[in-house]
Amino acid sequence: MARKKTTRWYEKNEYLSAFMNLMKDLPIDEQCEIAVDMILKTSCLIDRQYENFIKDIAFFNPRDFKRWYDKNPNIHLAIEALRDLTSVQQEEVVQEFCDKILKRHDSEKKVENK
Repeated sequence: MARKKTTRWYEKNEYLSAFMNLMKDLPIDEQCEIAVDMILKTSCLIDRQYENFIKDIAFFNPRDFKRWYDKNPNIHLAIEALRDLTSVQQEEVVQEFCDKILKRHDSEKKVENK
């Protein structure tokens, strides 16, 4: 019996899906850096105390999850916080962080070409 491919919540939106692919292609340390910035940004947008995100990180168990971004609690919480935003807020955050990620990709290519 063939397994049915599960569509993730972010795959239903082409911009979110593209953003997730950009994040996935970053080195893990850069993913973490972006994730922490995203947590700070989303905590302001959803009026959630940053300290509560820190508590969630303390109780995070990666064995409970199977997605690529679940291996690191910062990345997991950033993506889950993104899910809690309205579509307008998601678009704002995705645009801001896509720009940052694309700048990193561009700077990496410039270094490689030297």
